[in-house]
Amino acid sequence: MKNLFKEGNKRYIRGDYKGAIKCFTKLIEKEPNNIYGYINLGIAKMDIGDYNEAIDCFSKAIELEPNNADAYRNRALAYYSLNKEDMALIDYKKSGELSLYK
Repeated sequence: MKNLFKEGNKRYIRGDYKGAIKCFTKLIEKEPNNIYGYINLGIAKMDIGDYNEAIDCFSKAIELEPNNADAYRNRALAYYSLNKEDMALIDYKKSGELSLYK
């Protein structure tokens, strides 16, 4: 599984977002509780403009780990990209609160 995560990150860095999405999707199929698999999948989805799918990924990460500031921060970015400023602000605030307690 570690190899899928690394390969997904390599593809993402090279700008191969669709390749990264394939790797992260395979990863979470094999490890459905992999929070950073969902977060990285969501980030790659945002980069191809699929903000609703990205929100689903970040929401799943939050469901698995409710105190994950990264998931809230990224979901806020996706909401903001969809002009859902109210939702974005809620998640930004939550992310900030969680970051204070780290």
